[in-house]
Amino acid sequence: MSIIGGLVAIARVALEMALVITLPIIAIKLAGRMARSMVPHDFFEVPLVTGLAKLLGIVLGIALIYARYDRRYFDPHALFIADSPWNLSLWQFLGERANPLNYGIGILVDDPAGIVAALSLAVLAAPFLFWSGAMARRAALLSVALAAFVAYLTIYAICLLLWSLYLLNFWTIALAAVMFQYYRGRAKHALRS
Repeated sequence: MSIIGGLVAIARVALEMALVITLPIIAIKLAGRMARSMVPHDFFEVPLVTGLAKLLGIVLGIALIYARYDRRYFDPHALFIADSPWNLSLWQFLGERANPLNYGIGILVDDPAGIVAALSLAVLAAPFLFWSGAMARRAALLSVALAAFVAYLTIYAICLLLWSLYLLNFWTIALAAVMFQYYRGRAKHALRS
């Protein structure tokens, strides 16, 4: 491979990574704007309601990943080889791993289903402790929507992490070291001030 070919490959990977990192940020901003116009003005200030919804979303996202993929998808020894399940193009990543339609509630296994059901009931009931009537029903509906959105973001983040590790390969270690030094320097600076 020539130097120019290598630089083009690096630029392509950088653009793909920028795109897949930007997509959820845009989705979060749009969802936040829509949600703020639909719910009680203090919805996001009630940690019990939003915290339960976010917890349900994280648990649901992990449960769906666990139910959808077998152990070889997460095997560190198979992550960096050519036959890795994470050897995907950008469009394969977005269409297969990051596609929310590929993850259905029906694929949940028995073990986490009880936890998901209990958290779902808590998410639906919590808004009725703080609001009443139509406002509580809207808050409950938004809590479920928030849980679904967080579940998708959890799935997206896990898949993005594994796909990034495959794409960046050994550069992941260098990137982690740079990030560690950056945050270490910020922490030292914060302690001095």
